[in-house]
Amino acid sequence: MVEEYFLGFDLSTQAIKVFIADRDLNLHCEVCVKYDKDILNYKNKDILQKSGNSVTSSVAMWIEALDLALEKTSTLVDMDLVVGIGGCAQQHGTVYTGQDFLATLQNLNPAESLHTQLSDKLSVVDSPIWLDSSTEDYCSRLEEKIGIDDLCKKTGSRAHARFSVHHIHKLVNEDPETYRETERVLLISNFLSTLLAGDYVPMDFSDGSGMNLLDIIQKRWIPEIGGMYGGVDVCEKLGQPKPTLRADNEEPTRVSDYLTTRYGVNKDCHVTRFTGDNPATLVGMCCGDEDLILSLGTSDVLIGVSSHVTPSPDIHVFCNPLNQHTHMFIICYKNGSLVREELMKNYCEGSWDKYNEIISSVPRDDQVIVGNYLPQPETCPAGLTGHFCSTDPDASLFSHPPATIVRTVTKGQFLSKRNDIAAAGFSPSRAARLIVVGGGSVNNTLLTLISNVFGMDVYRMSSGNAAARGAALLAYADVKGVESMRELVRRTEIELVAKTDLSEHEKYCGLRETYVKLQEKCMKSRDM
Repeated sequence: MVEEYFLGFDLSTQAIKVFIADRDLNLHCEVCVKYDKDILNYKNKDILQKSGNSVTSSVAMWIEALDLALEKTSTLVDMDLVVGIGGCAQQHGTVYTGQDFLATLQNLNPAESLHTQLSDKLSVVDSPIWLDSSTEDYCSRLEEKIGIDDLCKKTGSRAHARFSVHHIHKLVNEDPETYRETERVLLISNFLSTLLAGDYVPMDFSDGSGMNLLDIIQKRWIPEIGGMYGGVDVCEKLGQPKPTLRADNEEPTRVSDYLTTRYGVNKDCHVTRFTGDNPATLVGMCCGDEDLILSLGTSDVLIGVSSHVTPSPDIHVFCNPLNQHTHMFIICYKNGSLVREELMKNYCEGSWDKYNEIISSVPRDDQVIVGNYLPQPETCPAGLTGHFCSTDPDASLFSHPPATIVRTVTKGQFLSKRNDIAAAGFSPSRAARLIVVGGGSVNNTLLTLISNVFGMDVYRMSSGNAAARGAALLAYADVKGVESMRELVRRTEIELVAKTDLSEHEKYCGLRETYVKLQEKCMKSRDM
């Protein structure tokens, strides 16, 4: 049987990665181009341009990194056997092409690099990215115009400074001449797919959900938002968004003649509609419609899929890249592993073994208290900080014995998360899986506690380049069909590491209610 390869590109803040999968979606090999290590002009330099709250990145650098990634890939696989290319990119960033960009893209010289031919065809040289927070005023005006709750219901999120529409509005309002000279406004994801297809490729619904501009129910731009400044509707230069997966009766997008001639890529190779890194991670982690992903890192992150998501100012709701009729949600937490590490160092003699011994021990009834410790202002619920517990309201959490503090805060972190997914409309069945990744996922004792709090069996998966892998899976779906892709994904072995003890879960269900009331009380006290 002739081998086939599927490429998954991931253009991130620091590097561009390529996941090269074989016909069974197993990893064949990987490529990574680090901007400040592998690109001559950027070696040992700050790859981000920072001025006040503005943070941008060089588009020419991304193009040059793509050149190098393609060159490296062509030395590792027979490019004529590449039948599908998928991709994703850091979300929210925007790219602005000049008036002759498309004409140049469609008439490239295969003897020269993309970088040398396209870098001067941009109307904006340095693109605002997700780290840019210079648009707070634009966010305030949007929330005042639409209302926070309505904005969440329509676009999936309240106004965030990193979201794309605010950067487009900033250009329209503060540099209208440059905007007039712009041929097309793209997200980083569909800019990358455009480079590989040799023509403008539409944004997909999932990455478009991170703009504060797409109606995530109607799946169309919102003119009321697009036209807020200067009588200009920015939707006109975006093109129409489309589903991540093409319809069965829709012709596939093919790779450009440039890539076929220069690198020998199969002329019939499909190029998918690229998406954001978070939606691609959802795909790469083999997350089913009832599953939940929990990343246990510096900041903890929950990602899930539901057909009944309830938008709120504390979460993000995106269109699901694999199913137009459901949505994915993302909940981020500032107080994650660093808090658990602080507990370990201060109250467990600097030992994770001691920490695990404490959180797995069964306390006496008078030690079963509920509380939490949030040294950083939390994102969900927004702004909550400090420490609290369910005993005497005048008593400090830290007046309790060390073991009680460790158990209370660790339990509190996950009681809070379980309550948050319930508030978002996510109600897992017993068949649903909780898939964990990140540094904290190696701690089986912690995972047992999490399983009992959530009422879900916990599975561990090596995330690796989950976003790039997800992009390769989407390429496979474009070529072979989504059901064929789902069948292969179902065979992917994920390690079961913790099964729910139902009697323990029942106890935590009672504590969840106590935690909700306590948190509401703290929020009210803060707002007084």
